[in-house]
Amino acid sequence: MLRKPDTPKHVLARRERSRRSRARRREGKRVWSIELPDTATEGIIDALIHFGRLREGETDQRRIAEELGRQLVWWGEQWRELKR
Repeated sequence: MLRKPDTPKHVLARRERSRRSRARRREGKRVWSIELPDTATEGIIDALIHFGRLREGETDQRRIAEELGRQLVWWGEQWRELKR
């Protein structure tokens, strides 16, 4: 996509977010925003560390969300197989 040199950064950022969103939809993926209490979050992170999905002291929220997403995908696939 061509862009004018004077296009505001917030407009470019919005276009990029839209592009990524469309790409996810094409791949059959969605982004979910969920609220979790701190105690549940701590337990989830502890479990991911216990099972080797995260390293002790890893605090990058994107990394944690990525591993949580992978765990939920695994769980959903296991459940779907049980229902067959």
